[in-house]
Amino acid sequence: MNSVTNQADVKDADPALQDYPLHDLGDAFFEIATIEDADTYFFKGLHRHDFYELLWFTDVRTDQFHYIDFNRFPIADNQVFLLLPGQVHSIEQRGKRGFLMAISKDFFEKEMGSDLLRLCNYSGNFAVVVPESGTQVLNTLLGLIKIEYDGARRPAILESYLRSWFLHCIELQKEISTASHTDPRLHTLIEFIETHYRKQRSADFYAKQLSISAKRLNELTRESFGKTISQMISERLILEAKREIGYIEKPIKEISYALGFSEPSYFTRFFGKQTGYAPLDFRKRIASLNN
Repeated sequence: MNSVTNQADVKDADPALQDYPLHDLGDAFFEIATIEDADTYFFKGLHRHDFYELLWFTDVRTDQFHYIDFNRFPIADNQVFLLLPGQVHSIEQRGKRGFLMAISKDFFEKEMGSDLLRLCNYSGNFAVVVPESGTQVLNTLLGLIKIEYDGARRPAILESYLRSWFLHCIELQKEISTASHTDPRLHTLIEFIETHYRKQRSADFYAKQLSISAKRLNELTRESFGKTISQMISERLILEAKREIGYIEKPIKEISYALGFSEPSYFTRFFGKQTGYAPLDFRKRIASLNN
């Protein structure tokens, strides 16, 4: 993987995210490495990626964890995590063995297509612990991926192996969770939230975009995500607030207005209720992750 991109070269990126180092793939569409042998540079402090990153932890010491969008996730043996482009990530390299796959955004989305929503919940986090019965097929596919990567690196062949690898992970997760996210309106809803969450927070607005009632929209989101539309919008606001607060020099007042709050005091109460932290206390917590 390439070194950090110059922030001035990142076009059309969210201003809040530009303050976190960006790891990029350059002209490559796919790379694979073992976690223990990867460049230590990419495990330093909070950072983000312009690609999808797959982490498969095959052997983990006790009490290991990492942070995704400021949430702490414990790590277990044979656990798979998928990180989405733009997510803020922090992880230590030591105490873990396994594999890291970096997949360009265009290549991954072409590869997964309509299965992307099944793979990624609204929260943006996909994680599954692979049982012993499932490790053999994943290891076999991984071996084929490494052979192709070390050889001709033919996109069509790698696409076939990677798609099979991810579809096996989806099937494993389905055995754990019965939630279904196959309704195409849910994908459209997520896109609408991403576009409008700073200014539009009512269920009626999003229901109108989908030509359904607010009641039916809430039924769909509860069935698929276990959340109301209001909870989904609040979670997106909090995620963006955490990202912006993580930039130490940005005033809380400026952040509150940027997120659509008419008064900083309203934002402070909202943030405290959702996270249990005052904004400045959360900033100190995030600063500690970079030390």
